[in-house]
Amino acid sequence: MEASAPSQDQMHDSLRQAEAESGSGAGLENSGSQAIGKCFEVACCCCAGAGCTPNLKTINQGEVGVVLQFGRYVRTLPPGRHHYNLASEQVVVVDMKTVTLDLPQQEMITADNLTVKVDGVCYFKVFDAYKAVFNVDNYFMALKNLASVMFRTVVGEHTLAEVFAERQKISLRMSHLLDDATNDWGIKVDRVEMKGIEMDPTMQRAMAAKTEAAQEAEAKIIQARAQRDSSLILSEAAKKMESEPMAMKLQWFETLRVISFQGKNTTIIVPDKVEAGGP
Repeated sequence: MEASAPSQDQMHDSLRQAEAESGSGAGLENSGSQAIGKCFEVACCCCAGAGCTPNLKTINQGEVGVVLQFGRYVRTLPPGRHHYNLASEQVVVVDMKTVTLDLPQQEMITADNLTVKVDGVCYFKVFDAYKAVFNVDNYFMALKNLASVMFRTVVGEHTLAEVFAERQKISLRMSHLLDDATNDWGIKVDRVEMKGIEMDPTMQRAMAAKTEAAQEAEAKIIQARAQRDSSLILSEAAKKMESEPMAMKLQWFETLRVISFQGKNTTIIVPDKVEAGGP
């Protein structure tokens, strides 16, 4: 009969048991290494005051040190100078400051099947050094690859016009998606921004021609509406003048006044009578 696979609970129990034993399978060797490290620390106590001993580690401000003992996490060192067991412990320095990650330019397909080249920048920082060291291998490279892939996905959800008009919206969505994905890595993504958007020159000329044609069409529509409105106003004015003969005479006098100001030497021949609705 085939042996059944161990359950998930049994696997977790085995892991906890192994962690509790802390490498008891090599207990004698581990104890010997720790003793050698202690002896080295005592032997170099004279040099420790001058900072010349190799079992001292300086952690700069904005960084923390993750201490591993025989490959297992034991503690985290804050900024400052610390001593550690040189024979049994290893210190991994993790930068906790905000880091700038350049996203290289790459070709993307928009929702309307147009090709654009977009590059960007990502700002992030480590908030949990334990997760950044043990939950992901090379978190910097992992975040760079994830951001590049997610960049193409988000840009592909929008048309070319939306990519230009809604850059802030796209950047905000990118920030939220990356922040959710990297939370288990101990990384906080502050923001993602698009630096540049490039198109093929042929596409640029086509879009410029389209925009120019749309503006010309809009201008013609506005002009046609203005002519329609002016004709309605003139029609109403004509009806008013027909019912009021004096209004026609006043308009005629105003026309003469305008003509007189258009030139210095103007001779105008006018009829002796001006009546509406007849010669």
